[in-house]
Amino acid sequence: MSDDLKKIRKLIDMLDTKILKSLNQRGMLAQKIKKAKDSSDNKSLYRPERETQILKKLERLNEGPLSKQHIQSIYKEIISACLSLEIKLSISCLGPEESYSSIALNKFFGSSVKKYYAKTLADIFYNVKNQTVDYGVVPIENSNQGSVREALQHLIASEVRICGEVNLNIKHCLLSTCNNISSIKKVYAHEQTFLQCDAWLNKNLPNIKRNILSSNSAAAKKVSNLKDSAAIASRSCSKLYNLTILRNNINDNVDNTTRFIVIGSQFVNSSGFDKTSILITVPNKSGSLNNVLKYLSDSNISMTKIESIPTKINNWEYMFMLDIDGHIDDKNVKRSLEKIKNNCIFFMHLGSYPKSI
Repeated sequence: MSDDLKKIRKLIDMLDTKILKSLNQRGMLAQKIKKAKDSSDNKSLYRPERETQILKKLERLNEGPLSKQHIQSIYKEIISACLSLEIKLSISCLGPEESYSSIALNKFFGSSVKKYYAKTLADIFYNVKNQTVDYGVVPIENSNQGSVREALQHLIASEVRICGEVNLNIKHCLLSTCNNISSIKKVYAHEQTFLQCDAWLNKNLPNIKRNILSSNSAAAKKVSNLKDSAAIASRSCSKLYNLTILRNNINDNVDNTTRFIVIGSQFVNSSGFDKTSILITVPNKSGSLNNVLKYLSDSNISMTKIESIPTKINNWEYMFMLDIDGHIDDKNVKRSLEKIKNNCIFFMHLGSYPKSI
C-alpha cells in the first residue's frame, strides 16, 4: 500500500470518527426535544415541514461531489434514526414487503419506523382514521395512467388529512421461477401495472392470461411457488422471493412515476415549499367553475391539478379535486380559499403539506 493511500485512509477514518460523534450528539438533541415537548402544549414529535426545511437548506449548502439525491437519502435516514429515539412511528402501506408502496414509505420516512402491511387501500384508510397507526402511504396517481380512483374515493370519505407526498420512479420487471419467457402461461400483477405495461404485454406475451392481485409484491410472492407463471414487480422483489428477472423495465413509458400521498390526522404547518389540496362542488350553472378558478389566477396562485369526480349522489353531478401551490396559512392562499368556499356548494380542505423533493 502506498504512503498516499495510507494518508487518505487515515483522513477518512478521522472523519468517520467525527461524523459518528456528531450523529450521536444529534441523537441526544433529539431526545432533549422530546423532553421539551412533553412539558409543552405542542406534543407533535413528527414535523414533515421541519424535515423539508432541513433538506432544502442542505440542498442549498451542498457543494458536492455528493449529489442532491445522495444528501437527501443520507439525511432521510439520519432524521429517521434520530426521530426513533423520540418516538417509533407506525406506518401502514400496501404489502407485502418490497411493494412499491413499501419503497415509497422508505423514501419518505426512512427505515427506522414500524411498518404495517395492509391487503387493501380500505384497510390503510381505516387504520389511519381509527389511529391504529400514525400514518398511511397510498398511491394517488400515475404519470401515465392518471388517478387511482379507489384511493381518491377513500380520501373523500375517510376524513383523514394529506400530510405529505412522495414521487417514485417505477421500473417494472418481469419475474419468474422460469428461465425462459416462452414457458410463461400466466402473469400476475396489480391492475394499474397491467395498464402501465399493456403495449409491452400485447407485443411480447399477447395470449397470456392476466391475473389481478392487490399489489405487485403479492404477485411476486405468489409466483415464487408457481412453475409456469410470471409477476410484474420491482427488481428488489426478485431478491426477496428468489425470482429470475426475465425482462427489465417493461413499462410502456420510460418516465413512469407514481405519486404517493401520506395520510394522517395532523395539521402540517407551512414549510415554505408547499402544496394544498381541496375538494369542491360548484353550482350547476354556466361559468361557476370558471368563476372559482379566477380567484386563484387573480392571486397568482398556480393550480397544478384539477380532476372531476362523480358525487355518486345524482347522475352527471361532479366534485372537483384541486391541487394548488402554497399553504392554507399563506395570506394569498387563505384569502382565495375563503372566496372559493363562499361560492361553492361544498368545500373540503384535504390538506396543506410539503411538496415532494
